[in-house]
Amino acid sequence: MFYDEVIGKRDDILLPGEHNLENILASIAVAKICDVSNEQIMHVLETFKGVEHRTQFVKELNGRKFYNDSKATNILATQSALSGFNKPVVLLAGGLDRGIEFDELKPFFKNVKTLITFGETAEKVGRVGKEAGVDVHRVHDVTAAVPLAYELSNPGDIILLSPACASWDQYRTFEVRGRAFMDAIEELPDEVEK
Repeated sequence: MFYDEVIGKRDDILLPGEHNLENILASIAVAKICDVSNEQIMHVLETFKGVEHRTQFVKELNGRKFYNDSKATNILATQSALSGFNKPVVLLAGGLDRGIEFDELKPFFKNVKTLITFGETAEKVGRVGKEAGVDVHRVHDVTAAVPLAYELSNPGDIILLSPACASWDQYRTFEVRGRAFMDAIEELPDEVEK
């Protein structure tokens, strides 16, 4: 809404999360002040996939939506990403061990049905998942996590890379880790499920 004018439906916006919605509302206000049409505004909101590696929509494959949030190098960033989804989530998390625990993630696991961990913090993140009643699996890296996430997911699920850790234990940068995630998605078979 812009004052009393309906711009579009929240369900038609591609970016998830309240933090993105706040930015969207501010952008709509600026666009309306600049006389941008509702059709143009909604076109952008329905097609903009987000900034790379920041809760970026990557692809939908056989009813599963993949999101790359490799920039989530701390707990707060992963909390924000998880709070943006109200569908079942398969979460891929782990990375460099900076000597912290991940208990602050537990309240945000309400929609996480499966947790796949990797890297130096795999055991620590996995412990929190188990305590939250989540199905936990451990793999070597992001490349191995993607096919397992797909296998353990169902149509309608979200597959989210949001590590809550820096990448330096296995990847030079979070961008390299994010690209590994996206490359692994492209390696998945395209066949439609029966």
